[in-house]
Amino acid sequence: MKTNLSRQHEEAFAMLRTSLSRLNLPADLVDELIDRHIAVSFEKSALAFCEGNTDGMLACILSGYVNVYCPVGDGDRTLVRMAGPGEIIGYPDYIDDKGRHARMFEAQVASKCTLALFSRDHVARLLASLPPDALISVVASLNTFWSENVRRFVTLLSLPIWDRLVMAMTDLAKRAGVRDSEGIILIPEIGHEDFAEMIGCSRPMVSRLIAQMVESGLLARRGKQYVLLKKWNFSDDHRGSQKTVRPAAAVSSGRASTFAVPAGSSNGSAGRGVAYAARGAS
Repeated sequence: MKTNLSRQHEEAFAMLRTSLSRLNLPADLVDELIDRHIAVSFEKSALAFCEGNTDGMLACILSGYVNVYCPVGDGDRTLVRMAGPGEIIGYPDYIDDKGRHARMFEAQVASKCTLALFSRDHVARLLASLPPDALISVVASLNTFWSENVRRFVTLLSLPIWDRLVMAMTDLAKRAGVRDSEGIILIPEIGHEDFAEMIGCSRPMVSRLIAQMVESGLLARRGKQYVLLKKWNFSDDHRGSQKTVRPAAAVSSGRASTFAVPAGSSNGSAGRGVAYAARGAS
């Protein structure tokens, strides 16, 4: 009889297989990679990966959630992504001054989790065994993957603060949400400070925006979790709206945003943001 933990791990590996299939990696190569993993458990708040580390390891999250940060100097950091089961984290991102593959981001455990660790060298050996046509296909797929990620961050930078929060919550709902009769529950327990780091504003600003979302009937709290209610718009289109709920008062940023906002964009625009989030509501 399979335990809940083993089922969770199988589900995570199934998601990993789906993700890697989009990179056109052969199924037998993925199976061999998974067969060689090492499972390691981490307690909440533990540092799973450190910036600048050259250990050559990467990981797939089997259970729980991990915050991926980008250090920006003077001890500050930006929360780039809250990653969940089936997602890959910890890969070496750059070449350091000694010519080694080093890690640009750090990963801190957001909830008790288990990671499947893989060796970068093993991955490289598996890729080296592929024929040239297959490698070209993998490189092309990776280019698409990184292009989509760059496009997402550029889009985020261009949006007012309200819309950034809508975008961040929508992304979490799609990746780490469970639907029920009221809407979609965000499974990770996320604090206002976490959201502030995700979108580049102050914690008080996020608190005001969330209060407006609750007042507008877009969002609810259930214990330590948020529920995106049925009025929420889950499309990726931020260009306009056809239906609105009661407009919220405009707000201004509590501190300078981590991200640059183009001239002419209002960090407030909360009324327009309500329209974005509620577009398509019945």
